[in-house]
Amino acid sequence: MTSPLVTVYITNHNYEEFIRQAIESVLGQTMNDFELIIIDDGSNDNSKAIIEEYKHHPQVITVFQQNKGLNVTNNIAMRLANGKYIMRLDADDYLDENALGILSGVMERTPEIGLVFPDYYMVDQSGNITEVVCRHNFDEVKLMDMPAHGACTMLRKNCLEAIGGYDEAFQCQDGYDLWIRFIGKYEVKNINLPLFYYRQHPRSLTKNESRILGTRGRIIDKWIGNNKSHINAIGIVPVRGKA
Repeated sequence: MTSPLVTVYITNHNYEEFIRQAIESVLGQTMNDFELIIIDDGSNDNSKAIIEEYKHHPQVITVFQQNKGLNVTNNIAMRLANGKYIMRLDADDYLDENALGILSGVMERTPEIGLVFPDYYMVDQSGNITEVVCRHNFDEVKLMDMPAHGACTMLRKNCLEAIGGYDEAFQCQDGYDLWIRFIGKYEVKNINLPLFYYRQHPRSLTKNESRILGTRGRIIDKWIGNNKSHINAIGIVPVRGKA
């Protein structure tokens, strides 16, 4: 069998109320050349029963594991992926039906690009749109101080492997660390179209501002020193906060 063009993987931990919508948003894509890996990271709610409904789908691979955390799970998905391109979808978010087709199309047409990411809709717990978030247009803005999301960003798998995958020392802000390492070696591109729905709810990681800022501070600390000129060049300012 030929390998799929795109691997999408969903990471889930106790999101039984959202996981089905995330899965269906992938299976409902207008572009069909993909595989979907669903990784349940030690849930103790009804997530497993929902995920198991899809285990016989020809495009779905299911994985159930003890809780390992986000970046360890990201690396597991990278090793399992058969696609030329790889993208994570968080279990509480969901895709526009054209997301995979548009993003993979950009990658296919521009082989110099190693990473592409879109704008997105911010939605509430019920899926009501509250905001459209527009990113920098890097064709016009050269200062790369607005990193791509860790999720819903499409990467060439061979580029991700070449930089060593994800740093398992960090439990959040996976996209931030990856961004700093990635743009030092590869070109990136954004698409100014909202192509996924980023859900905000009481358990969203983005609600834990002190953890996010603390992790960002530790990531930048890792890069200061021999890499200080690289940090300055991309316009990233050190941020301090509690881990």
